[in-house]
Amino acid sequence: MFTTRPVGLEFLETAPLRLSFGGTLQASPKAVFDAIAHDVGSMPRWYGAVVSAEYGGGGSAYGVGTKRRVKLVGGVAFHEEVIVWDDPTRYGYRVERTTVPGIRAMAEEWAVVETPAGTRVVWTMAVDAARPTAVAFRSMAPGIAVATRRALGRLDRRLVGAG
Repeated sequence: MFTTRPVGLEFLETAPLRLSFGGTLQASPKAVFDAIAHDVGSMPRWYGAVVSAEYGGGGSAYGVGTKRRVKLVGGVAFHEEVIVWDDPTRYGYRVERTTVPGIRAMAEEWAVVETPAGTRVVWTMAVDAARPTAVAFRSMAPGIAVATRRALGRLDRRLVGAG
């Protein structure tokens, strides 16, 4: 695995590459936040690119400083640390180590906002990467956008059906 440079919340605004994806759900902001932040193990059931997601260290209380591990289809893995946990509106983490070469620093944020149209979810990836890796991220953005819209649709169906 490759170790990345530690970054804080400011990196979500200042990264050389920022990609955002989102959608509007009918489920409540609290239900959406809980699914994204509290129940990371359910992520493979609604986000097809995710093979597994889990918190490290056991326990049931999570927050800033908690470690996460995520594996994607194709063998990509991320070891992360939660850097923001503002229940139910904002959840984010930085990548500490990854199998992806060329990533110098990376953080992600899920923003959950109640609107008149429903619950708006925006997932932002902030990346500092070597040129070939940055180009790859940019070229994958349209596919990630489609995958995210589909994933959020599946999540919404799970949450609305559960409620």
